[in-house]
Amino acid sequence: MVGASSSWSRALVQISPYTFFAIGIAIAIGVFVLGAAWGIYITGSSLIGVSIKAPRITSKNLIRPNAIDDLQKQY
Repeated sequence: MVGASSSWSRALVQISPYTFFAIGIAIAIGVFVLGAAWGIYITGSSLIGVSIKAPRITSKNLIRPNAIDDLQKQY
């Protein structure tokens, strides 16, 4: 079993540091995308649940109309 662990260490030493960098960035971006998708899913299902329980609440009521006008004036 000693030879097996040394082959792993040899393999890790031969891998470029840039490869580890790229793998780390890819994992970070993947986790970010999954977290964003989960947040969107939770928000959407909450809006649907609220709209069934209280039909007067719609998604357009969540953002003030003045805020949209303010954003349009800036650009």
